[in-house]
Amino acid sequence: MAFGMPVRRGHIAPQNTYIDTLIRKFDGQQARFIIANAVKPNKPIIYCSDGFCELFGFTRGQLLIKSALLYILHGELTSRASIKALHNALCNDVESELNIRLYRKDGAKLELLKIL
Repeated sequence: MAFGMPVRRGHIAPQNTYIDTLIRKFDGQQARFIIANAVKPNKPIIYCSDGFCELFGFTRGQLLIKSALLYILHGELTSRASIKALHNALCNDVESELNIRLYRKDGAKLELLKIL
């Protein structure tokens, strides 16, 4: 018999007041963001805002537990340098700005100027 974590407010995480506070603060501002579990390998997404889902054309369910390294959004013109910079920022817990080209579910290209 398997037991899963309950899904609350569209995110997968143990009860965590800090995460809930972040979601309440930024989700109401139509911000486009994800929250990931920095402790687990591959940094799985535990929450993604409605704005993030709309921007990339995915449902929340399609993005939850995917890697915060955003492999699902990489495409032909996503540069190795930008992927490496994103990996470095997430895996080494450093704040950084980068330019990265990501792709919507429908294949449309999006050039993101900053990810912090």
